[in-house]
Amino acid sequence: MSGGEHRLILTGGGTGGHVYPALAVADELKDDPDVKAILYIGAKGHLEERLAKERGLDFVGFQVSGLPRSISPKLLTWPIQMTQAIGQCAALFKRFKPTAVLGTGGYASAPPLTCAATSNIPYAVHEPDAHPGLVNRLYAKNASVVSCGMEAAKERLVSKVGETVFNGNPVRKGFVNLIDREKAARQLGLVSHLPTLIVTGGSQGAQAINDAVFSMLPALFSDTNKMQVVHQVGEKNFVDYKDQLPHEIMTSARYCYRAYFDDLSVAYALSDLAISRAGAMTISELCVTATPSIFIPYPFAAQNHQEHNARALEAKGAATVILQKDLNPGLLATTVKSLLFDREKLKTMKEAAAQMGKPNAAKDIAEMLKRLSSGYQGASS
Repeated sequence: MSGGEHRLILTGGGTGGHVYPALAVADELKDDPDVKAILYIGAKGHLEERLAKERGLDFVGFQVSGLPRSISPKLLTWPIQMTQAIGQCAALFKRFKPTAVLGTGGYASAPPLTCAATSNIPYAVHEPDAHPGLVNRLYAKNASVVSCGMEAAKERLVSKVGETVFNGNPVRKGFVNLIDREKAARQLGLVSHLPTLIVTGGSQGAQAINDAVFSMLPALFSDTNKMQVVHQVGEKNFVDYKDQLPHEIMTSARYCYRAYFDDLSVAYALSDLAISRAGAMTISELCVTATPSIFIPYPFAAQNHQEHNARALEAKGAATVILQKDLNPGLLATTVKSLLFDREKLKTMKEAAAQMGKPNAAKDIAEMLKRLSSGYQGASS
């Protein structure tokens, strides 16, 4: 294939953990002169549609849903829905003529990966988590390349026809190239010289984390603890939580209260310590930005993978872990103060996190996809 003929499909959806890796790869590809076209395929009306269109990507959505895990009428309609989506996707493939496909997991990626497999178009799957999901487990077997975001996944995903590689999870360029701390402080309405804690439970927030943080805020904001807090509380309970906070905290110049950040890298550019869940993408962003962390893993994650993720960083000295069953405001406040005001400890944790980061993951996966595209024999037919 000559340069400029790569026609690439990216697919993945359902959760941000599946969508953001694909978007990060798209960022690497969209200005590449060797790439003629990029198409994102996902579930119609879901998160991936909004995020892809916000980034100026061409998007096609199908009516698809996850396989029902319990006895219900959906067990009868689901196969029909998926078959229709695969048929619509096959027609789209004939028009778009893709030369390679990348799936990043979730049920939305099943129709495009099925079409790639049945059309002998090379495809790769990227698994963000340590414990692979159902779709990636199924399609990895015949993938040209299996890419892993967490090293532990290499043992669980093996291709019969290709290789399995540990690339790390691709993150958006803003996380790799953080803006200046002073600029970040101005954007957040804070100052650059105070130790800064960021609290995030994801776009929807984490009630257990929020409740503990709200209870400990008065102690953290005492005169003896000169610090500031960036708090992503989540969209779901933004108004309710806002009404619960003491007026003096809500109006404090040292507290930035947001429902959601479209670009969390700005907050990381200012932050010295994070309190967060331990999803794969969150961990990747924290490592790339070299942010020391207090992880409170989501206890109901599949196969308890969040605790496994968190323990891996704790073992390397990049984080400390508090299980949700042990979480209380006093313990959390003590842990925050013991880390945030210990510059040597923070420096050591920061260095450990940086060593685990994979800042070139997006570029490496983009180049991998282009190599698959270059080897596609049907490209010129």
